Amino acid sequence: MRLPKPEKEIPLESQLEKLRDQLVSDRINLYLDLKKILGEEKGTELFKKLYDEGMKRLRKNFPGGKLPIGELMKRELISFPVLGFDLFIDHEVENSEDVYYEHLTTCPFLNMAKKMGISELPCDFICNYDVEVATRDKRGRWEIISRMGDGASECQFRIREWQE
Repeated sequence: MRLPKPEKEIPLESQLEKLRDQLVSDRINLYLDLKKILGEEKGTELFKKLYDEGMKRLRKNFPGGKLPIGELMKRELISFPVLGFDLFIDHEVENSEDVYYEHLTTCPFLNMAKKMGISELPCDFICNYDVEVATRDKRGRWEIISRMGDGASECQFRIREWQE
């Protein structure tokens, strides 16, 4: 006998929210599990290697190599909300140089860490590493101005084109 489907379907917005939460918690749990199994140093090192592999796959979608920072910012305005971030980006010119200020007012990783009751800030193992990777790969000069995890009202990043 086949069981009947529920009379009321789960709304698409609820389905999307559940998928976002799962994606975010999986990333956090991967980091925590690697550290638990391998120890602090080796677990963090492997997490970074896995992160790098994921970034390599993602960058294959950007033919032509590195994007100018302005284009990258436009793409973040599209892709980040899909992941559950609320953000806006200001474009300024400082000393004849284009400077972008990215403001995150909702972070799904920080919200999930609080929901999970963990004391470790995802800012330390996700955002800090994002900045480290961008600098290492010469994909802009990124600076963290403020972090909600430290009590600020928003996470703010200052981003400029890479210069040798």
